[in-house]
Amino acid sequence: MRRPKSDKKDVERGPQTPGSSFKRNRCERMACMGEAVTDRWEEAKVTTQVAPQTNDLPFDQGTMYDHTGFPGVVPRTFLGAIAVAALSYPLVSVVAIFFPAEKIVSQYIVRIVLGLSVCLAFIAYRRAVTSKLGAAVGTALVLVTSCQFHFLYYSSRPLPNTFALILVLLALRFWLLGQHGRFVWASGVAVVVFRFEVALFLGIVLLMELAGGRLGVKKLLLHLIPAGAVWLGITVLVDSFFWRRWLWPEGEVLWFNTFQNKSSNWGTSPFWWYFISALPRALLGSLPLVFWGVYRDRRSWVFLTPAVGFVALYSFLPHKELRFIVYSIPLFNLVAALGYSNIWANRKKLIPLVPLGALGTLLVSFCMALGFLYVSMYNYPGGEAFRTLHSIVPLETKVMVHVGVEPAMTGVSRFGELSSDWVYSKEEGLEPGSEPMMRYQYLLVSAVDYAHYVESHDVVAKAKGFSKLVLSGNSFPVRQVLEDKVLVLQRRRRPEPS
Repeated sequence: MRRPKSDKKDVERGPQTPGSSFKRNRCERMACMGEAVTDRWEEAKVTTQVAPQTNDLPFDQGTMYDHTGFPGVVPRTFLGAIAVAALSYPLVSVVAIFFPAEKIVSQYIVRIVLGLSVCLAFIAYRRAVTSKLGAAVGTALVLVTSCQFHFLYYSSRPLPNTFALILVLLALRFWLLGQHGRFVWASGVAVVVFRFEVALFLGIVLLMELAGGRLGVKKLLLHLIPAGAVWLGITVLVDSFFWRRWLWPEGEVLWFNTFQNKSSNWGTSPFWWYFISALPRALLGSLPLVFWGVYRDRRSWVFLTPAVGFVALYSFLPHKELRFIVYSIPLFNLVAALGYSNIWANRKKLIPLVPLGALGTLLVSFCMALGFLYVSMYNYPGGEAFRTLHSIVPLETKVMVHVGVEPAMTGVSRFGELSSDWVYSKEEGLEPGSEPMMRYQYLLVSAVDYAHYVESHDVVAKAKGFSKLVLSGNSFPVRQVLEDKVLVLQRRRRPEPS
């Protein structure tokens, strides 16, 4: 997947003044903390270098951040990155004292802070479930969710979807507790700032409340209008400052994805893909419990309606990814929890196969989640190749490094930039093997592009990635196949002219 071409060129960092090294490292570390918005180029790696503006952290959009030189496909908001950076800053500052050269530690901290934020929002949601539906359902909800992979996987992914997920969980809590005003304000942040498609999901909830007479139109407008105005004003002011032009990031994304339908350039899937592929993978063994909950507990229809309705409406958009519907998983899991708690409450009345089957589905789900976790370890060959490059080339050497699209999509980030003497470039639009590419001493490229560099570069390192699963003749039924995904290439010395 490709980002738009950029006319921006990488520039050398300016000269250092005496005593500026530690301060610069702190600034770079905080700039890298802005990675907390997107780590996928197709999701517009926009706010990758944003730092809170403090007295000892000078703000420099020219050298500290690369979002203007490498903007991605569409602009994204900086608000989520600022929030996570602010929460991470105290711990990052302490760690920087003991590990000044290990910026990658800052990435771990940022991801942990983001994951904990989702967990806290989920805890709040679970408490509302317990208050509304009972302790047994709340416990079952935790059990079902803990045995899945994708919900937890996305909980620490620095994506706008993850920030929206935090707010959706809080909005669902307010809905369950009948706190409609708070529901509207939380929904407003998710929709206006982070992911506009959430309006389809939470909008169905609002329509259900209006139709049921639990929420009046006057009260809805009393919160909806000011919430929309406040959050729109905040995102426009903050993001226009960072992007250096007036804009509403999520509005541009909405226009690009929906009205222009340009997201289809990143691939399309059939209408039913979410139902026959994404949801089964996301729910795993809890999917049968969803059907049981629908069959045995009439309350489940209230929660299933917005979840299924949202997925069905969003299926009309040709470009599909599981993360686009991750907000519906908490409600699908709630229906599964209703099914599981029903089985447990009636286990003595049911044939033994039913409760044993329910336990078995959760066990299978947990084992599959572990399998997904193991496979996902090999989804970041770009980051592995970047780490290897820094280990084999002296950091004090002045070199120029070019990072290709696939490495940038699979783990390369500014957290991994360990040398202030190196020049890192992610410039696109350069033809593989072309003369402009020969400016760089080292290249991180996709393995499929190596044919363009056979005559000019040597392979100094390889990073393998996941390819596929195949049946195994050994005791374990399947095994994964790895293949070279990213190569580290070193330019050969050009012969001296005679």
